Amino acid sequence: MTTTASQPAPADARRPRKRRNRPMLGAVLLAIGAVLTVAALGLLAFTVLGLAVLQSDVLARIEANNLSYYAEFGFVRREISSLTAMLAIPGILLVTAMSCLIPGYLLRRATVRSVPTTFWRGGSVLATYRPLAFWAHALWCLVPLAVWAALILLPLRSMIAGDFPAGIPDDNMTAVWLGLGSYGAVAAGVFGVMVTSLVKKAVYVRIATDHPDKIARGGRGIWRWITFRWRFDLWIAGVGAAFLGAGVIALGFEDLPFYLSTLAIGGVFFIGGMLLSLNYWRAGEPLGSGESYS
Repeated sequence: MTTTASQPAPADARRPRKRRNRPMLGAVLLAIGAVLTVAALGLLAFTVLGLAVLQSDVLARIEANNLSYYAEFGFVRREISSLTAMLAIPGILLVTAMSCLIPGYLLRRATVRSVPTTFWRGGSVLATYRPLAFWAHALWCLVPLAVWAALILLPLRSMIAGDFPAGIPDDNMTAVWLGLGSYGAVAAGVFGVMVTSLVKKAVYVRIATDHPDKIARGGRGIWRWITFRWRFDLWIAGVGAAFLGAGVIALGFEDLPFYLSTLAIGGVFFIGGMLLSLNYWRAGEPLGSGESYS
């Protein structure tokens, strides 16, 4: 019996393989995320309406009752009011929904592969996917805008006109607007992120079409770090939009100085994030890609 020396594997065999997308699993995760999102919005509406009709003494007992929990890996004991905990439950459902929607979307539309890690390039996992068409992107922007209108704009107009939530006790009013304002700010922030992303895409496509040589000269570390790896442009614009969306509540209480303060802060953040997003072409990366931190 003779033996032969094993030949080294070809270079292509040693390269990290692409992980194929799994559309069926992605569809399941998207469905779970959608159900959790609807459940969270329904629970939020039920909670807000319940807080509006609670007797004052019952609401006072809820606010006075604190729940204990351990933070910082269990080393620090903290307390949270029962009212805050009630309003946080829809948020927990939304975070869980996001944990299903994002990987579900990537499993259906993306291809994930390993890439070398360096200081500036960062993550070791790169996902590439087909970007949404402009019209679809614009239509999706209307979803968080509609949620913001339902949570803040419509109740605010109703209150100014003397209808609900006007006329309920002050403590109930505070609890109602705490819930509406918190989640309305999140909806406004998501809307700001999506609008900034749409502008970011439009500017990139315009430059890539008219001046492809500029795209080829991209790849500058700082712009890749800001606009691609961490998406700081979108985070900053989202924070600004949250300030702008929640600040209008002050108009219902005739607090013009507070409204102008939130308008100035939100405007600076939103415009700053938008200006950063216009420089995505300098990152040297195509549309429809993202990488992990680790």
